Amino acid sequence: MKSSGRLSRAPLTESFAKWGNARLVLLALFGATAGQGVVWYTGQFYALFFLQNTLKLDFQTAYLLIAAALVISTPFFVFFGRLSDRIRRKRIMVAGCLLAALTFIPIFKGLTLSVNPALAEFEARAAVTVAGQDCRFHIFAKPKTACDQARDFLTKAGVNY
Repeated sequence: MKSSGRLSRAPLTESFAKWGNARLVLLALFGATAGQGVVWYTGQFYALFFLQNTLKLDFQTAYLLIAAALVISTPFFVFFGRLSDRIRRKRIMVAGCLLAALTFIPIFKGLTLSVNPALAEFEARAAVTVAGQDCRFHIFAKPKTACDQARDFLTKAGVNY
């Protein structure tokens, strides 16, 4: 580009001041990377949280399982990285996100069944419902109402409701 004289004199202005270019930058930033972030963090960090807090697996075993999963998956990063060089990154990224969307729920159900079969049996046998006029959704606030406290208790016990 430099030898042909096509370098930009104001790359930031051209990228963000024109809506067509800014839209592509924002789409790449929030669209493509958001999917990758969800897949990565769900597969690594939420899986660890789920094993320890929901399934009540001990600290060391949970970390060893996640470490083993990373060791097993590392060659696949290299393989799919090379494959993406041949058949385009977008196809590999979209396929990975779709595969994750299709398999995360069955994988977590399988984890529940193998790590804490009593919880899996309870969930299959009994449906827990929490209802009340004072039930509200609070992301970071401490439980305030009786309904909030009941849901907090069930969540900490690993019970779906």
